[in-house]
Amino acid sequence: MPKNVTVFRRTILIAIMFVILFSGHTHLGLAEAPVTILKFDGTERTVTTEISDPHAVFKEAGIAVGQADRIEEKTSGRGKVLVLKRAVPVIVVRGDSQQKFFTNKDTVGEALKELNIRFNKKRVYPAADTPVTANVEIHILNKGDTLSSVEADSEIPVKYIDDENIPYGQEQLVEQGKAGKVKVVKKSVVSTGKAPKEVEIAREVLADPKYSVIRRGIGMSVETPEGRKKYSRIITAEASAYTVHCGTGTGLTSIGLVAARGIVAVDPRVIPYYTKMYIPGYGIAIAGDTGGAIRGNRVDLFMDSYEEAINWGRRNVEVYILEE
Repeated sequence: MPKNVTVFRRTILIAIMFVILFSGHTHLGLAEAPVTILKFDGTERTVTTEISDPHAVFKEAGIAVGQADRIEEKTSGRGKVLVLKRAVPVIVVRGDSQQKFFTNKDTVGEALKELNIRFNKKRVYPAADTPVTANVEIHILNKGDTLSSVEADSEIPVKYIDDENIPYGQEQLVEQGKAGKVKVVKKSVVSTGKAPKEVEIAREVLADPKYSVIRRGIGMSVETPEGRKKYSRIITAEASAYTVHCGTGTGLTSIGLVAARGIVAVDPRVIPYYTKMYIPGYGIAIAGDTGGAIRGNRVDLFMDSYEEAINWGRRNVEVYILEE
């Protein structure tokens, strides 16, 4: 075999061995970091990190952990799981006094123990094994205080459906609702030298109510910044704008009103003086002025400034003549 062929084969073999060895070392040196699953604020995020301290892991991930928050460490088939339990406010009530605290505990009893508050399980409301929720009121009964409860009907909720085919102000019942059931919990507080005072401290839903469905008439009405208003007719008019510096400049309208935003110059033969109206883009107004050029379906809207009047220019508008 020629010498140069042998050398070539040896070179190829050495190269292959080098690649294998190099690849193996590279694989060992660049092993991926362990997977950690972060659960917080109702969401979940997966990160890879060599950090073991849970607080440092959240910090590296850019997730703030409050001083009163708690981190639980668990394991799953996917790796380590860090669960962030946010501290929430609770209100501890004794007699007429109350204090607000923050806790990251899961139950009422655990929260009271964390706060070093002694209690008798039979004299705590809600019960010691009740899950903690934000702003829950935890009532600790003093000597002489009592709890009582009674079932009652809840109000029937209403769902309205606006209907333009029904005159404004009229309603049509579509479906009759039904009251729910609630348990009303009351506490009787005894104070020295005072008569016992009974206060409601909770309402527990026993049965959900059923909505009444009502069609609400909005026919011949328009939505305004002051709420929905009933109108008698709509006039399409050309609208211009003026300010106190226009005309005589006295600051008074032709019928003696002080010129201000909401005063509209009209042709009183079309829109009588003192008529209330709504003009989209301008607002609620009253017919309180006139002018030589205001004839027929023309209106002139008072503006607070000359610039506002210029920006308005001339445009066609719908004038809703209000009934009130």
